[in-house]
Amino acid sequence: MNFDHALFKRASLGASPAARLALAAAMLLIAWLALTPQPDVPGLGWDKLNHLAAFLVLAALAEIGWPGRRALPWRLALVLGYGVGIELAQALLPYRQASVPDFAADALGVGLWHGLRWALTRVRLARAGALGRR
Repeated sequence: MNFDHALFKRASLGASPAARLALAAAMLLIAWLALTPQPDVPGLGWDKLNHLAAFLVLAALAEIGWPGRRALPWRLALVLGYGVGIELAQALLPYRQASVPDFAADALGVGLWHGLRWALTRVRLARAGALGRR
């Protein structure tokens, strides 16, 4: 699937400074939640679901802030590198621990965003009649 399709470009809002600001704010909030003692962890009721949802949102904000296929490697490095950084920082804290399953949930959230994005683009193109019949 080519995300640089002309229809998609017209529908895209382009780079959003608001999304970049929201991404930075979300990263600060997640870092605070991940690196401070939390007696009652806020969230969705299951730690891995919290990770998945948080990184799905981070991946979405990163894509809205820096759209386009050319920025994809940079966006992936930023969001997944942030996940690794959080886990490494937690390894240094006596009241936290690093977790490979947590990072896996982070990566799954990023992957889920890209899967949803792909599906939504396919639906948009199909509705516009831009997809050929198989």
